[in-house]
Amino acid sequence: MRTSMPRRRARQRLSGALLVALCATLVFSAPTVAQDDFDDRIEEVEEDQQRTGEQKQDADARADRLDADLADTSAELVEADARLRRTNREVTQAGEQLDAAETELADALTEADRIDSELQVAQANEKELEDSLQQNEREQQESKEAVGAIARESYKNGGVGNLAMTLDVLSGEDDAVEDMAMARTVMRVQDNTIDRLNTQRAQEVAEQDRLEGVRRDITMLLAEAEANVLRKEEARSAAETSKQELERVEARQREDRAALEGEKATFAKQLDEAESESSPLQTQLAELAQKKHGLEVEQEAERQRIAREKARQRAEAEERARREAEAEREAQAQAEAEREAQAQAEAEAAAEASQQEAAAPAPEPVPAPAPTPAPEPPAPEPPAAPPSSGYLAAPSPAGVTSSFGYRTHPILGTPRLHAGIDYAGSCGSPVHAPADGTVVAATSTSGGGNKLILDHGVQRGVNLTTTFAHLSSFAVTGGSVSRGQVVGYVGNTGLSTACHLHFETRENGIAVDPWSWL
Repeated sequence: MRTSMPRRRARQRLSGALLVALCATLVFSAPTVAQDDFDDRIEEVEEDQQRTGEQKQDADARADRLDADLADTSAELVEADARLRRTNREVTQAGEQLDAAETELADALTEADRIDSELQVAQANEKELEDSLQQNEREQQESKEAVGAIARESYKNGGVGNLAMTLDVLSGEDDAVEDMAMARTVMRVQDNTIDRLNTQRAQEVAEQDRLEGVRRDITMLLAEAEANVLRKEEARSAAETSKQELERVEARQREDRAALEGEKATFAKQLDEAESESSPLQTQLAELAQKKHGLEVEQEAERQRIAREKARQRAEAEERARREAEAEREAQAQAEAEREAQAQAEAEAAAEASQQEAAAPAPEPVPAPAPTPAPEPPAPEPPAAPPSSGYLAAPSPAGVTSSFGYRTHPILGTPRLHAGIDYAGSCGSPVHAPADGTVVAATSTSGGGNKLILDHGVQRGVNLTTTFAHLSSFAVTGGSVSRGQVVGYVGNTGLSTACHLHFETRENGIAVDPWSWL
């Protein structure tokens, strides 16, 4: 006979209680246990506590990872999945309850078979003992009658072994000897009959005791059978109730599964819409990058043209200055020659005048004009500063809960790209511009919710933009922003199940890991 589940649980609880009591008895009744044993036990408890703590940390980490993986998901899909999981647990519990009820019913039926079998045996034994007692009663009656007949005959004959017969035997009479032998035979028969009667009476007492025991067993079996009937009915009722409950939760499970599949389809459509939102944006950013690249090329060409023009003008100025300097030198040489010729003529006139005693002082020479200085060359342009490795600052001081890359969605079961990193900021906390830039878009979408896009220009040879999704509201919607300026606030809009900031970096419109810029 199998023990029912409630009885097994009761025995397990009892065994556990006995074990605890035994351990307590051993602890308090053994004061001579070595201190090392207590230290070992304490160490084992501490190790168990440490393992439990580590297991809790692992469980918390798994829960955090699951929350992070579900951050960019619709609340309806998460609720549908949670509802199906709860229903699945209820189906499992209902199945276990049905198994337990069916096991209890099977045990009750087995118990009923055992009781019926033992009851049949007991009733057969009762019948056998009753027949045996009746037979014993008849045999006792026969024995009693035999003993009475012998007693009556003995009484009629004056008793067996009387004095006269004894004297006749002693006198040697043959008839007396034969009578004595006959008397002894009668005595043996009488003794045997009395012994048989005593045995029959003892057998009667024993069989009466056995019959009473059998009848007590029959009474107990009948009571046990009656109780088992109630147990069987309760087990059958519990099994039927458990079956109905299982069918009910299985029907709800099918409904919840269908609802989840519907939410999956809706969420997949929302993802497609989010992708369709992202594709034009990516194209727009790529076109913007290409336009900026073209402008940079034109700017570089214009800069080179200006540089060439400045060089040409500088060369022309230098050539003009050289020619002017050469002309100046020629003019100065001519003036010097003229001065020398004039001086010579004046000297000759002076000599002639001295001869005429009309000497006069020679005039002082006029200084020649200073040459015109050449123009200074223009100062060289300063070189551009090299790019830094951490160009962007973190947009939020909150911790990062999810990184960039592909991951398997916990509900959809398919890999999908998480095109940014998530900051676990609380709703309403500020979001800062990671660098100087210009607002490209401040819009609301079904996927990213309130979304802000900043353009940071060409950095490291690529056009860099940053995206902030799921904002509760905007602090700016256009114009230029400065590094560290509040541009929005953390929220829970769009495909989001919790307050967080989804932050993206894009190079020429292509999403890249933000850690390469932070």
